[in-house]
Amino acid sequence: MAPSPRTSALLASVGGAALLLPLALSSPAAAVTAPSEAGPKCTPTAANRPVCPASAPAKTASFLDPTARVTAPTHIELGPEVYVGPFAQLLAASDADIVFGAESNIQDNVVVRARTVRSAATAQAQRSAGLRAGIRTGERVILAHGSSVVGPARLGVVSDRTPPGADSGVFVSFGALVDGAILERDSGLSALSRIGPGLRLKTGLIVLPGKNVRTQAEAQDPALGKVRPITQADRLFNAGVVEVNVGLAREYSVLARQKPSAVRGINVDPGGNAFDRARDEPRVESALCTGPKVVRPDFRNRIIGDACFEDSVARLDARMGSSISIRADEGGPFGIGPITTMGNRVVFHALEGSDLRVGSRITYGSGAIVHGGGRPSTNATTGLADPTIIGNDVRLGNGSVVFRSFLGNRTQLGERSAVVGTVTGVGARVPARTIFVQNKRFGSVEW
Repeated sequence: MAPSPRTSALLASVGGAALLLPLALSSPAAAVTAPSEAGPKCTPTAANRPVCPASAPAKTASFLDPTARVTAPTHIELGPEVYVGPFAQLLAASDADIVFGAESNIQDNVVVRARTVRSAATAQAQRSAGLRAGIRTGERVILAHGSSVVGPARLGVVSDRTPPGADSGVFVSFGALVDGAILERDSGLSALSRIGPGLRLKTGLIVLPGKNVRTQAEAQDPALGKVRPITQADRLFNAGVVEVNVGLAREYSVLARQKPSAVRGINVDPGGNAFDRARDEPRVESALCTGPKVVRPDFRNRIIGDACFEDSVARLDARMGSSISIRADEGGPFGIGPITTMGNRVVFHALEGSDLRVGSRITYGSGAIVHGGGRPSTNATTGLADPTIIGNDVRLGNGSVVFRSFLGNRTQLGERSAVVGTVTGVGARVPARTIFVQNKRFGSVEW
């Protein structure tokens, strides 16, 4: 399979942080689909889950995975074609609303908390920045796996009167935190980064991986080493992320209506998209993905699509924690060897057109993210990007990230560390809170 336009755009991005999931979504120069304005908005009450609103046609409906947690649903508004992934949390309150624009996505284990601020100093900083209670986003916002937004916050909207109908251009990457801040249109956060209360990230800028932005000067001046300008490769990549998730919202809505139990537990992926046409069930008890297919809607974790395990369902049940999402509904297949232990809130996913191979006796810390995608290297015979591979006897620390990389046998990845586009040797040790990009130490996680 030739690399998709999205994967090709990513491979074309060559320097440093651009490899940690590019972060802006669109600009006038990017050729992307305009957001939908035709579909209805919805509130995710029990009657409007998992398809929201329940009466909407699939092509404009939003979809919330049944495992997603929602509080104060009448204080939440989703635009059309929004995808909410497994174990995401939308935590509104009676005095703090959550509003997401059309074609946005809230991915696996994302937390969106529209809290009321109790610290007088923090509240004053946010009022000075023009922030009011709650969380509101523009259209086509991406909250990637394990990221968080704590209110009051605005993403891709200049004010509460910003009209709909244009891309917001906002991407919040793996494990990043928007902590009571404003992200202007065409801005974002790289993996494991943070922006603090009352700050405003200006249009055209991205917070670098692992950085903790604590002052307005740091948020707007690249010379201070916390932010960088957005590139066109960033925008093209993120436009593809939006299109994939819009397709998932539509096809999961179709699947849920055809068979409600099919969007629960261990189950089929929805298919129906150009990046994944067929519906596939997970397989177990085989190193070569030839074992029996399995569907278990009652299973406590979400295992979806073309993923195969050497473990049996009983062993998965015994060795897995909770709130785990192994989702082969975009890329695949996933080949996953025997698991030693897997903590809570682990996420597996992959870019379209890419697979993922994981060896035997792996220990996964809580909140670890394993994301497949073509590595910077290519296969000399096929000309395709090499896959993401994790060897045997590897330990992934709590909150760690593996993306587009090769981890040699006995590699140990420290807590809240990340490897991106990187190859580690046998027995490698990556210290806690450390980021490697393209085989070089990029920096530390500062918070």
